[in-house]
Amino acid sequence: NNDNDDDILAALGEADNENIRIIRGTGDEITDDLWDDIQGSAPSQFEVMKQLLGINIFTYILAAAIVVMLSLNAFLGPGWLGQMIGNEGTGTFTEISDSLPSNIDLNQPENLL
Repeated sequence: NNDNDDDILAALGEADNENIRIIRGTGDEITDDLWDDIQGSAPSQFEVMKQLLGINIFTYILAAAIVVMLSLNAFLGPGWLGQMIGNEGTGTFTEISDSLPSNIDLNQPENLL
């Protein structure tokens, strides 16, 4: 078993192999001290969920950008970015399309209920 342990430690490539213990199952129950040691070195549930969901620094940057853009839309109104860039037709409507009629008479027989 010791030869097999040395192969495992060599495969890990750890520089500090003295701190690594390989525990083989014997069929006996795990002692309370060993169980506390195992639980003490376990990652937190938050870290496990972050790893499972794939949350990384890019996710935090993207969330911050979304919060900033939605806040600016709430305070400055929709189309503020297009107006800053100079795109025509963004933001407030200042031009009336020629295809729309200027007034509509709703008293026509086809509009009555």
